[in-house]
Amino acid sequence: MLPIRRTPGRRSYRGAARMLSLAAIFVAGVAAGEVLDGRDADADSSLTGNPTFATLEETWNLIHSEWALPDEIDEDALIYGAAAGMVDALGDDGHSRFMSPEETQSFDESSRGEYTGIGVEIDFRGERPTVVAPFDGSPADRAGIHSGDTLISINGTETDRIDQTEVADLLLGEKGTPVTVEVFTPGESATRELTIIRDRIVIAPVSWRMLPDNIAQVRLSQFSAGAARDLHGALVAAKTAGATGIVFDLRDNTGGLLNEAVGVASEFLPEGSVIFQQQNRDGSVNPVKTVGRSGAWQQGGLVVLINGGSASAAEIVGGAIASNERAETIGERTYGTGTVLVPFNQEDGSSVLLGTALWLDPDGNRLWKEGVEPDRVVKMPLDAWPSRPSDDADMTREDLAASEDLQLRAAVESLAGAPLGRS
Repeated sequence: MLPIRRTPGRRSYRGAARMLSLAAIFVAGVAAGEVLDGRDADADSSLTGNPTFATLEETWNLIHSEWALPDEIDEDALIYGAAAGMVDALGDDGHSRFMSPEETQSFDESSRGEYTGIGVEIDFRGERPTVVAPFDGSPADRAGIHSGDTLISINGTETDRIDQTEVADLLLGEKGTPVTVEVFTPGESATRELTIIRDRIVIAPVSWRMLPDNIAQVRLSQFSAGAARDLHGALVAAKTAGATGIVFDLRDNTGGLLNEAVGVASEFLPEGSVIFQQQNRDGSVNPVKTVGRSGAWQQGGLVVLINGGSASAAEIVGGAIASNERAETIGERTYGTGTVLVPFNQEDGSSVLLGTALWLDPDGNRLWKEGVEPDRVVKMPLDAWPSRPSDDADMTREDLAASEDLQLRAAVESLAGAPLGRS
């Protein structure tokens, strides 16, 4: 999916690494298969009958009678803006939201692990967006975008005055269309201007590599369609390669499809384990348990990495593994989304993603706006990024000991039972 994960407004992660992936922006814990036409026959009358509806109507009339540029009024934009404002006012930051027809299409694509853009993963912790890495073979990679490059402007828009969602809007587009980026590379005296042709990007949700001491790092970047299947394959491959311990990396995973979360948790937890509890709007609570399947890593050493970019399904799975005492969690408190999203399609192609239930952890603790606190808090330096399996497939003990990824180092040391650098 496109590497930018939407963060609500400008809310900061609680001391977390804000790694955004411009594709996961549209995926965060959606109840799979539940695409509903949620219409209430009384909705119109209840809205117009509300005394404050007159304020909305008067605002519309004032714009049409008083705005200085009447010929430039975009009525669709006004309607969509009002709809988005209503959903945002619920306070379900980064989760429930109104989506225009274009955003709805991108959401559908991202649920399949696809999007159309330039193919970069971006970090937003600094004053401007910084490239963590271009995807291998992507348009950005072919154009010469490098890790550490700063995006100064996108299509002439300065990036110091826009948020993550706007960056995604600028980088996404139709296949074959150009996007011009001004890039600054550390160590160079001048910026570069690159025109990159957008293309279809398909992101594999699972990657892995062997680390020292027969430990495998398995990263799940999103819970898109097929994530559980791909994870199973990676765990089997790691076991075949001699892995005796797994670092399951859920950092900066903003979630995805609910059925994939159940499948992923079932790879690590025995049948009948409670993954989470669903609290419905009437107050009733129903447990959701692992499915009857033989998981690939229900035995053996396991550590789960989480951070402030871990949201929705990632929080559910990480919390479930910890609550069932299957593994230690290391990193930083997760984002705290905690609502079950259901997409309601509208007749014009737009849709509303609405939290219709709350997630509770297996112990009954609410995750909404709270998140999951790791068993061991290990913070990353502000200028350091998580080490991905694609970064160095042949990482040695010396490489790992020198890595700035303190969380990964802590996980390996926990599984190995000894500090790095000692045999």
